[in-house]
Amino acid sequence: MTIDTPSAVLRGPAPLVDAAGVHRHPGAGGNAPIANASMVGNSSSPAVDRVRGAGMGAQPVRPAVVGMQARTQLSPRTGQAPRDLALGAAELRGILRLVEDCERAPTLPAFREAVLDAMSRHLGYRNSAFFIGPTLEAAFQDPRPSGRGLALRMAGPFLDRYRGLEVFSDPESLRLIRERGLVTLEDVGNPARPEIRLRMERFLRAQGIHSELLLRLAGPVNIGAVISLLDPRPGAFGPRDRAIAAVLGRHLGNLLRFHVRANTGPAVTAKLSARERDVVRLVAEGHSNRQVAEALCISIDTVKHHLTHALVATACTNRTQLALAWQREMGPSTPGASAGRE
Repeated sequence: MTIDTPSAVLRGPAPLVDAAGVHRHPGAGGNAPIANASMVGNSSSPAVDRVRGAGMGAQPVRPAVVGMQARTQLSPRTGQAPRDLALGAAELRGILRLVEDCERAPTLPAFREAVLDAMSRHLGYRNSAFFIGPTLEAAFQDPRPSGRGLALRMAGPFLDRYRGLEVFSDPESLRLIRERGLVTLEDVGNPARPEIRLRMERFLRAQGIHSELLLRLAGPVNIGAVISLLDPRPGAFGPRDRAIAAVLGRHLGNLLRFHVRANTGPAVTAKLSARERDVVRLVAEGHSNRQVAEALCISIDTVKHHLTHALVATACTNRTQLALAWQREMGPSTPGASAGRE
């Protein structure tokens, strides 16, 4: 796993240029911009050292932006950070360390935990959740997402209501997440359905959350994986955070591909009866137990019985893992409406 980092960063600190264009070396302060063609004339980098998770005790200070270019306006066409938005040495070091930590994870569940721990440790994102499922739609119905900070503290009833928000089933919102790879709360529902964003805002603000960024990992086509970053401050996620998220989406997606290939687990179809295969197939397509029962003309209790036997037979720990195992063996299925729901 490699990250394309500027050679100057890998070689060590480069000479700095002050406002008068005079070369100097980093001093004790260390937050002057790295000299390059687009930085000459900038006397300092933006003051973006921030403390994550206000009101939750002592928090680590986010790394200062080093080498951020002056042009940081979002693209009017895509709403994403411009491609030439340069991350600084501090951010690149944090991303490298994050990827190194995540590479050591031995299993897919351990990878999920490692991602959230590393995002907190190296980039200062203390409030986060990691959702995964056989499709993007099903990912948000993950019955047991990994969480940190605010997301972990408000697990249970919070996650049940969070998963039920219209934004996670609205085709246009899902299209934005799928195509852009990352969206903030301000992007959702604009311009056609602002009511979706307003309902989500009301729900999050009631929990003390005023900013959210959703990052889709660019992993296997038959896997949906999304990281939700939360913050108690309005407008907390700007161009810098979008640029970091864009890099993380690619490289964490590559690691996700590795774990999905390596964590193949036992064969699914060989261990199941014909009826159990029908049940697991529908679950993998994103259907709830009730929808499976209606499709197969059996009772919900019978569906649960077949699922229980399938979990035991395949050594899977939950329905999401079972659905992922089916997808790996059988290939992508038609997305359903509510994977993970009982």
